[in-house]
Amino acid sequence: MARIFTQHRVRKSIPLAEMWDLNIEGVDVDRIPVPCCIETNPKLISYKGKAMLKTEFEAKGNIRIEFSGVSHTALVSLDGKLIGKHYGAYGSFDYILKEQESGSHELQVQIDNSFHEEASLNRPNDYYSYGGITRPVVVEKLDAVYIRQIHFLPYKKEQKWCGNIKAAVVNLTKQSQVTTVEVELAGQILQKEVLLQSEEEKEIVFEQEFPTAEAYGPKNPKLYMLNATIIMAGKVIDDYIDRIGFKEVSIEGQDILLNGEKIIIKGFNRHEDYADYGCAVPLQAMYLDIELIKNMGANCIRTSHYPNDERFLDLCDENGILVWEEAHARSLPEEAMRHPLFMEQEKLSIYEMIENHYNHPSIFVWGLLNESCDYTEFGRQCYKELIEYMKSLDNVRPVTYAACNYDQEVCFNLVDIVSLNMYPGWYTDKTTEEFLVDAVRWAESQGGAGKPMLVSEVGAGAIYGFRDRTHAKWSEERQEELLTQQLEGIFHSSRFSGVIIWQFCDCRVDTEWANVRPKTQNNKGVVDCYRREKLAYHKVKEIFEQHEK
Repeated sequence: MARIFTQHRVRKSIPLAEMWDLNIEGVDVDRIPVPCCIETNPKLISYKGKAMLKTEFEAKGNIRIEFSGVSHTALVSLDGKLIGKHYGAYGSFDYILKEQESGSHELQVQIDNSFHEEASLNRPNDYYSYGGITRPVVVEKLDAVYIRQIHFLPYKKEQKWCGNIKAAVVNLTKQSQVTTVEVELAGQILQKEVLLQSEEEKEIVFEQEFPTAEAYGPKNPKLYMLNATIIMAGKVIDDYIDRIGFKEVSIEGQDILLNGEKIIIKGFNRHEDYADYGCAVPLQAMYLDIELIKNMGANCIRTSHYPNDERFLDLCDENGILVWEEAHARSLPEEAMRHPLFMEQEKLSIYEMIENHYNHPSIFVWGLLNESCDYTEFGRQCYKELIEYMKSLDNVRPVTYAACNYDQEVCFNLVDIVSLNMYPGWYTDKTTEEFLVDAVRWAESQGGAGKPMLVSEVGAGAIYGFRDRTHAKWSEERQEELLTQQLEGIFHSSRFSGVIIWQFCDCRVDTEWANVRPKTQNNKGVVDCYRREKLAYHKVKEIFEQHEK
């Protein structure tokens, strides 16, 4: 997959053209970059519907095709033959194709970003549903046996760092194969000989102490390269390289602990959206976002409301930014959660998120179902099943969801951390102090007693450049004033483990939201869609730096 470090030195990538052919009936656009949002082209700036993208590449033998993100529905064909269908814009998915003939192969992807009856998660929303192949595509040449995935779980034993390493190894041939799996990490080299039957996948497990390992954390984001190889007949035929960190997240009463020490969250919600690029944010813009967020003294990013590009998570790893990563779904009423495909599609989003992003040391909590139906018995059944599914994939990291129906909640006892969205002074006349008192009372009466609590959203809107001496709504002065009151109130409450501001940057919203979102944007960013700083940017920096810990 596309990462900001070299993930394979043995396994070979097959180059793909940067420009793909584009075909949309009735639209005169012939070519488009990949990755890209189709809305980047001015003729398609608000396009909803299907589009066909295609390219050619040279290959033979066994190949793997991985898509890091296609919005939202994808039909994938190779040489005119359908090889798969995928739903969900924010998850990586791949196809293994064996024994391809030598020569040129045509890869076709039909994308669809419309709100259709088979889509339960993308619906008119407070962020824009872009279309296109929005994240990188990778094609790889595979040998007879390859490493599909590696998961690394660090833990402490008698004050020593240890690790559990699980490698999924696949035999692509119809013959049994004897291989050696070798793993190198933090000065340790581990080996196991493995017999793989015809077309078998087997999980290889290593347990090891790592006496020289340093703990990973915001002040010391120490990363280690985990290098796994497949050796057959004395020759290395495949490899898989990932970066890991030694860290433990735990809950102790009302506190969140990182490596045994209490942490206070100072963060931002961030949408993958940039004025000129939509959700296909280039690496340079990701880097800028990280630097702007660090400059304000923040230590956390919530990936509202979907899993993020893995390259952005790589940057968070390097910079010690804690990440709340969230499965795709926002503001689903019970009717939407009764969609016949909802559970299947939400579980797929959860699976792809945890399966592919498990090793990122920056991720400290998994989230799901922002502001959805958590106040009915049916909604509770959905939350319960999905949270249990999350924990079956990762039983170490805590789980949470962002709630806003405080006096109706019936799901707080299902999560490890209670997280509340609130906008005192913006959507209500209540003061921050009044809001916090009511929120704690509601949460603790509905199953949240004794658990850590986070303010997962708080903020106010401002249109960049609108300055008003009366502090009118949508002015930069009004946003600065409200965020000051909100943050100071939260930091003075010992009941909360921190705050995640809504939001870092302004983002485009679907047109159905235009009546309540000036400029058809959610304007609550402390920077605008071009990353120009509003007054609130500097006030947040001042407050966060006052609460440095």
